[in-house]
Amino acid sequence: MARWMTFVALAFVASAMCSHAQSPAPRPAFEVASVKRNFSGSDRAYLQATPGRLVITNVALKRLILSAYDVQDYQISGDPSWTASEQYDIQATAEGKASVQEMEGPMLKALLEERFKLVLHRETRQLPIYELTIAKSGAKLQGVKEGGCTPYSADSPPPSTPAPGEVGPHYCGFSRPGVNGLNGTLEGTGVSITQLATVLSRQYSPSGLRRPIIDRTGLTGTFDFHLEWTPDQATVPQSDDATGPSIFTAVQEQLGLKLEPAKGPVEVLVIDHVERPSEN
Repeated sequence: MARWMTFVALAFVASAMCSHAQSPAPRPAFEVASVKRNFSGSDRAYLQATPGRLVITNVALKRLILSAYDVQDYQISGDPSWTASEQYDIQATAEGKASVQEMEGPMLKALLEERFKLVLHRETRQLPIYELTIAKSGAKLQGVKEGGCTPYSADSPPPSTPAPGEVGPHYCGFSRPGVNGLNGTLEGTGVSITQLATVLSRQYSPSGLRRPIIDRTGLTGTFDFHLEWTPDQATVPQSDDATGPSIFTAVQEQLGLKLEPAKGPVEVLVIDHVERPSEN
């Protein structure tokens, strides 16, 4: 009997330890948050994040959902019209010094679920996409020069600030989108084709790329490139300063790649429930 009781006790302890080990970690959340409707009518919006504090001004709920869940507008379904037309101000403080990535991701999700009663689920649907392929003329890409840029990881702390007179490292990636007259420009240094596809699908919807872009080129490695195009007439009036090709023509003529319409699986966020928040 004693042995049996000992076995039962050990089994109970082991089960409790296993249950404790499998319990999910507490979900990160803001300690204090204020949510208020913005009636200014201004078209200016901004987000300011510093470790432990997030300030959002004049931003629509839909834009907050896109940011928190890292999706594009074509990946949201079932959202009421007011989520895109009504603007909100949010001031939130986290205990300790939560990172910017944590506040703009899981902590913002928790706030939206608590204050806007947001409930959603994910689905995979067959939707219009673009496939990025190599044009018949062949790819016109230059591989990154050795030592041409320094790889950067958001998970690694940045190096110390350069001393006065010293030049800091030139990181691989994309420069800020620019303009040449009314033409749009994009510079890339040491970037992969997959990264190029992602940036094109996310940043240049005014030129018609309101779809995911799937890399079908088979090209590996990293490349340097310059891309210049004219935004479509729906977004920028024609002008003598806007003399470049469309984004589709530019990708083919300048990079030797081609954007081909197709259909493919796209993950979609379906809004099941959402409410206007009570202000405080």
